[in-house]
Formats: sequence, structure tokens, C-alpha cells
Amino acid sequence: MSKKEHKRNCTRCKVIDCFKLFDKAKDSIDAGNELYVYSILGKKVDENEDLGVHVCTNGTFLAASCFLTTEISTDSKENYLGDILCQVTRDFKASIFLAFSGHYRQAMQVLRCAFENIISGVYYYTELISLRENKASNDDFTLLHKRFNDWKTGANQLNINSSIEVLRRIRFLSFDEKKEWQYLYSLLSKFIHTPEEFVTRIEHGGKFELKGEITCAAATYFSEKQLIEWSNCYQKVFAILLKTIAEFHPEAFYTKAGRIAIGHVKAELEGNEKQIIVSKEIRQVLSTIRDSD
Repeated sequence: MSKKEHKRNCTRCKVIDCFKLFDKAKDSIDAGNELYVYSILGKKVDENEDLGVHVCTNGTFLAASCFLTTEISTDSKENYLGDILCQVTRDFKASIFLAFSGHYRQAMQVLRCAFENIISGVYYYTELISLRENKASNDDFTLLHKRFNDWKTGANQLNINSSIEVLRRIRFLSFDEKKEWQYLYSLLSKFIHTPEEFVTRIEHGGKFELKGEITCAAATYFSEKQLIEWSNCYQKVFAILLKTIAEFHPEAFYTKAGRIAIGHVKAELEGNEKQIIVSKEIRQVLSTIRDSD
């Protein structure tokens, strides 16, 4: 194909099968490339309204994250949490797109990044608060800033489990929360080291075979079980984000954007509280927010 003939419609590429993102597998209604799998979601939600808790609700939580973290990044003079929480929101969006297009393992991997960034941001911010409270020297602040910059560039990585323990010692976390957060981190970490995309195989006549005639090894397929497992983890990390904002930047809740975000979250809880496994944790955060005058 010449350059003149190339239409640059990459999602419907006529040459590279992997880029034909709207294509379905020949003998399976649930298998195919990413945007085909993505298109299945609407039909599945129509058939099973409860599935909307793992699709539409997560979109609402993403929007709430965007509203709140943008306010923090814009108004905060320090960069220990503001920029990090914006990155967490981008991770949330990336994780959603991966999960909705059938890449469940990779969606979990990005969620782990979001979780790690929240923990690391809180760790460094509490260090900053401690230095301020103890009227530390300029050298101490300079050293902390260097450590933080080294962390951002990958030159100095934190041990997440140890950092969670530090947050328990300063009473940011209860002992039960510490155990829950460490369990969540262990669960998310499992998907980093999984050696194969095991969900691309299903059982046929007692043996596991590829589901459908997938013409591209990079193709995916819809799995409600995997979607729900990812969704539960996604909502747990979102609850952790809310707790972090409530502790260190509660002023974000009282901005125009913040009140819109909280209104959307409350609406989701009213209709889906039983299905959202972290509804109790979210309500606990919301209980700290004053009503409008």
C-alpha cells in the first residue's frame, strides 16, 4: 500500500490485523479485538442491570476523581500530593479502558500503580507535615525534596508494605485498615507476575482451548467474572483516594466541582449500596463533609 493509498484509519486498518479494533472473532459473539469487546458492555448491562455497578458507577467514580484532584492540583502550593493524585486519576481512566476492552490483567496492573502512587504520596506528604510541625531546618526540607524527586524519577522506590505500616503508626490507618490495604496490594501484585493471559482460554470438552477463532494473539474477549473482580479492586482504590483527600485536602470537597463530584458519588450509593463492597468506607468519608449552608 502506498502512502497515498493509506487512509490512516488505524482502528480499521486494512493491513495489520492487530489494529482492526472493531473486528469480532469468527465463531464467538464475545471474542474479538478491543473496541468490539468494548461495544459488548452496553448489551450486557441491558441484559443485567446489576452489571452497571461495575460499568456506569466506575465511570462516575472516575469523574469524581477528576473533579477533586484537579481542584487540589490547581490550588495546592505543594506538589507532594497534588500532581500524584492527578496521575492516579489518569491511571483510573487507563485501567477502565483496559478492563472495558477485555484486558483485565493489565487493568489490574495499572490499578496497582494507582495504589502505589497514593501510598507513596501520602508517605511523603506526612513527612513534610512532620518537618513543618517540628520546625525543621532548611537542610531537612531540601533532603526530603530530593528523596521525593528521586522517587518520582525511579531512583528511590518505597517499600509499599513498610509504608503502609508507617501510615498505621501515625494513625492515618487503623490496624484493620492496614491489613485490608496490604491484602489489596498483594492481590493487585499477583497480576504483575502472572505468566499468561489465562482468561483467553476456556474449557471445551474437558480441556482448555482458545475461546473462538481469534485471528490475532493480541485480541481479547468479554468476561463478566474478570470484570467484576477488577471492578471491586477499582472501587477499593477509589475509596482510598477519597480517604486521602478527606484527610489532607478536605477543602476540595467544598469547591463547586467538589460538591458536584460528591453529589454524583452519593447518587451512586443510593441506588447500588449493596453491590458496592466499599460503600461503608465511602460513606464514612462522606460523613466528614459538612452540608452546604
